[in-house]
Amino acid sequence: MRGPATLLIDQVSIKRGGKLLISDLSLTLSGPNLLWVTGGNGIGKTSFLRTCAGLSQPDTGQVSYSLGNDTAFAPEVISFLPADSYAKAGLTAEEDAHFWHADLSHGEIKAHSRTLTQNLSTGQSKRLSFAKLLANEKPIWILDEPLAGLDESGRKLIASKLQAHVRNGGLALVASHAPITVEGIPSQRLILE
Repeated sequence: MRGPATLLIDQVSIKRGGKLLISDLSLTLSGPNLLWVTGGNGIGKTSFLRTCAGLSQPDTGQVSYSLGNDTAFAPEVISFLPADSYAKAGLTAEEDAHFWHADLSHGEIKAHSRTLTQNLSTGQSKRLSFAKLLANEKPIWILDEPLAGLDESGRKLIASKLQAHVRNGGLALVASHAPITVEGIPSQRLILE
């Protein structure tokens, strides 16, 4: 990293289907930090994360990024983990991981490396997606419901990787209905209502 990554959310408003989800939100977030985004179903958590990741444009306001003192673009600094797996059907887990230069040499997913991605369980798909996120080594992680469908060991794995990422100066935005508890790292909570 060339210095801490910063995500600047400047007077952002987001509408979906004509409904105002977020109005005039301004935040400046820099690593090391974890932001837990919470709120009820349909409140706009995923829309907010997609906007922060540069995958959707806000209706008003702007989202910008910097790395150290330099302006950056979303693909340079952000790794995005959607709520659903983004594995390519028809490939084995190993083939899909290879495309992303992801390491499947350890953990539960190693035992399923020859399984077609569409035949993986929800938890196995999450682990594969997370392995691909780790391979990117970007300073900002944006994770949408990363704990959904994971067993206890999977939740511990996510917590340990989040802890290491933030301790190394990274920034993480995590939307989750389940509490995100990661010991010993700076964290904040954003409740969308």
